[in-house]
Amino acid sequence: MSTKTYIVLFTSLFIVLSLQSFWIFKDAEKRGMNKWLWGIFGFLNTPTNLLIYLIISRTLMQKNICKSCGYNNNKNASYCANCGEILDKD
Repeated sequence: MSTKTYIVLFTSLFIVLSLQSFWIFKDAEKRGMNKWLWGIFGFLNTPTNLLIYLIISRTLMQKNICKSCGYNNNKNASYCANCGEILDKD
């Protein structure tokens, strides 16, 4: 392959990984997860890390949302980490 082909290939891969990493970063931030860890993890490869993130964030890291302030607490939390309100165990 020529040098131009390699440049196009690596540029395309960099763009795809950057977009994936940015989306994972923003989604992890929205869900109250460690956004920097997941963002860097998402930049490592594609699509495996995206699939791992989706499985973990959607099933294993389910949250308990406070009805008073809307904060995403851990699923097993009894009190809201933001406002101290007692959380429902639904």
